[in-house]
Amino acid sequence: MSGGGGIARGRYGFAEWVLTAAEGMTVRYAGKCLSCGERSPDAFAPDEAQLWCLKHAGTVRHSGFEVSAFQYFDAEMVDPDAASREL
Repeated sequence: MSGGGGIARGRYGFAEWVLTAAEGMTVRYAGKCLSCGERSPDAFAPDEAQLWCLKHAGTVRHSGFEVSAFQYFDAEMVDPDAASREL
């Protein structure tokens, strides 16, 4: 906003973005206890995350767990020069 109570004006450009899997990063797995929120270390195999859940259950007697798969991505502008030309 401007100092005089007026409306700030601006121009907006739009750009197209694409997601690509981060190089060298495969799908990872993690277990989470639904009782206390504790999480397993990231694992390369779902069995490792599930084993963590079972060990946690045996240690603290919690019984609700979630195992999630995730992957890291990089976002990249398709044509960075196009966004600046639109302004």
